[in-house]
Amino acid sequence: MNNIFAGQNYNKPFFVTYINTASFSFYLLGPLFRHRRQIFGQRSGSRKQSAEHKNVTTGHYGSTGLGNPIAGYDQGHDRSPTLSPVDDTDSASLEHGSTQTVDLPCHEEPPLTYREIADLSFTFCILWFAANWATNASLAYTTVASSTILASMSGFFTLAIGALLKTETLSLMKFVAVCMSVAGVALVSESDRGEGSSSGDDGGQGGIEPAAPLFGDFLALMSAFFYGCYTVLLKHRIQNESRVNMSLFFGFVGLFNIVLLWPMFGVLHWTGVEPFELPSDSKVIWMIVVNAIIGTFVSDYLWLLSMLMTSPLVVTLGLSLTIPLALLGDVVGYGRVLGLGYWIGAALVLGGFFGVNGVALSERNEQEREEEVAIRSAASCTTAAVAASALVAEERAERAEREPLIP
Repeated sequence: MNNIFAGQNYNKPFFVTYINTASFSFYLLGPLFRHRRQIFGQRSGSRKQSAEHKNVTTGHYGSTGLGNPIAGYDQGHDRSPTLSPVDDTDSASLEHGSTQTVDLPCHEEPPLTYREIADLSFTFCILWFAANWATNASLAYTTVASSTILASMSGFFTLAIGALLKTETLSLMKFVAVCMSVAGVALVSESDRGEGSSSGDDGGQGGIEPAAPLFGDFLALMSAFFYGCYTVLLKHRIQNESRVNMSLFFGFVGLFNIVLLWPMFGVLHWTGVEPFELPSDSKVIWMIVVNAIIGTFVSDYLWLLSMLMTSPLVVTLGLSLTIPLALLGDVVGYGRVLGLGYWIGAALVLGGFFGVNGVALSERNEQEREEEVAIRSAASCTTAAVAASALVAEERAERAEREPLIP
């Protein structure tokens, strides 16, 4: 992204963010294809059923169509209700005087409906676009190091907002892990900027002084805040990956982006903030396309899946690993020599990430133990209630035998 804005002189953060978000709309192809196939299957089944109904009603005399009315009814007009396994269970429960429901996890929320997915996609689209646009735009006004350091502050926002919405538990270890991650990102970024300045490239800025560093730093900090908002929002609303069709969710995000945000091109062009201009260099086009596919279409799907499987804070600190890994790629690909500050910073980032993972794992184990205790307690209470009911019924039967018969 920095190469597109600085190295290739295509400083269009809104356009690039719009293309990236629009790539989500390709996720709608899967649900649309399945919907079309389902409609085609229903039509084929209706035609087959209609043909069978016609054969039954116009059957030959002496066949089961007329000679055996019951058989004809079963073949063409069977509308008798059948008991499902749930109905059988309920019947057995009622027969034995018990209203207990078997194997129904009442604590789990039902899957989101299409309307709920669309509403959540709309909210996520606005927050996600604002966060990514702010990150991209900050690169045009401040240094990459400053933007990276301030964007890593999203861990604090994620922890604070998550504690307010009860998706995260606030603990000292988590706070220390976030501080370690931010300190590591700062050391890595400062090391990268120092080495870039000594080599004459100013850390990827091409030797050009930042246009408005204070404004760029503000945008980077706002992107961290928006990231914390939409990450915790998704975890709070979805809870786990089984409740949402992620292809449909991301597809709606891309669709809302295309339909609702295109008028901003005219506003930015007329105000001169970002004059509309398509990239003329094929290299820039390929950079934008590859970034949209790998950096958005694939990575954000994996990001959401991992966030629903773990927690917002774990994923947030995990994203900080991209910073030392990016510089490590320079070592492998370009033979770059990294200083001591990089290795200390990378160790701090890794320490923060694994530290918060350890806390999350212990919290999950504790929650599973509590649920197991609750289930055992409920089972023992149910067993005691059944035994008490049986004892009461036995006492009533004995009392009825002892009482004299009244003529």
